[in-house]
Amino acid sequence: MKLNCFSRNSERSMYELSSDEMQAIRDSWKRAKEREIGKHILQALIERKPQFKDYFGIHVDEKNDDVFSCREFMLQSHRIQNFLDTAVSSLGFCPIGNIHQMAYRIGQIHFYRGVNFGADNWLTFKKVTVESVTQDGGSSDSSVIDMKSVPSLFPSSSSTVVIIGWEKFMSSVIREMKR
Repeated sequence: MKLNCFSRNSERSMYELSSDEMQAIRDSWKRAKEREIGKHILQALIERKPQFKDYFGIHVDEKNDDVFSCREFMLQSHRIQNFLDTAVSSLGFCPIGNIHQMAYRIGQIHFYRGVNFGADNWLTFKKVTVESVTQDGGSSDSSVIDMKSVPSLFPSSSSTVVIIGWEKFMSSVIREMKR
């Protein structure tokens, strides 16, 4: 057996989603969408890295206006949610290449508008998105650990499939946006 660690095929298979992962992504997205997840993602991005306000064109007088209710914030949060909704809705129903083309095109638009993220910002975007979408919408107190939610040594729980699926999905989408 010949192993080629540097081929495009091995990279591609690393991001391939199983049918269980696709279904887990769709199911978790359905719940997240009801929580207006775009707002949660954008708010978490800004809280972690305030420069995301500038990247997304959110300019308000913070003394007089609430950043998270201004028009620009609402517009950008809807754009994030709509993009993810289109991408997730397409999973399993059209070739993944179509989703990648859409992500590539959005990356081009960002580039031409001067929105150029560094690697650390892409990682933050991925981390925030995966965390926001995969949490159940309950308490966000990370200091309390529910032992039922901790995966076993050999994970087969649905929460593990959801997280792995979203990690792979967002990695492939961001890879295309960065191109």
